[in-house]
Amino acid sequence: MSKSLSPEAVEALRRLNEVGTGQPAPRLEQTVAAELLAGGLAAEAGDGDVEITCSGRQYLSGDCD
Repeated sequence: MSKSLSPEAVEALRRLNEVGTGQPAPRLEQTVAAELLAGGLAAEAGDGDVEITCSGRQYLSGDCD
């Protein structure tokens, strides 16, 4: 994945990555959530929440560079 994210989206992705199973996801600004969803790095989890996807974890680990 070569598309770069805004600094806010990268920080949000890191916060989503730290969420454990059964814990509530942090609330994200709508524009940041939309950026992550559009890139396939997050998925809708209901109630307006988003959760990180495998692609999002790969983006953070640098496997997609």
